Amino acid sequence: MLEEIKLIQPASVERDEYGMFQQPDLPDFDDDDVERCKAWVAQQGLQLVMRHLETDAPDEIVDRYFEAGEPHCDYWEPNNPEGDGWFCLAIHDTDDGPVCWWGRRK
Repeated sequence: MLEEIKLIQPASVERDEYGMFQQPDLPDFDDDDVERCKAWVAQQGLQLVMRHLETDAPDEIVDRYFEAGEPHCDYWEPNNPEGDGWFCLAIHDTDDGPVCWWGRRK
């Protein structure tokens, strides 16, 4: 018997004290889990767009984040990709600063 796939759904974005968020049904992927992450995205039938604070936010927000020297970005509101159906999967910190993952069904 085939296992039924639970498709991830939009969730209310409630950011933590650092401005980070992870959709509750999003699996935890380690940095070296690229293939597992790609397989999950394909299984979910998702199109992904990543927004990086460094290229998505106005200069004053970028400067504020990188000059502060602490992982705090609750003042950044990532821009939605163009088109309908996008929902936030995660806002998390990386070595290059915060990134927002947007997803929608293909």
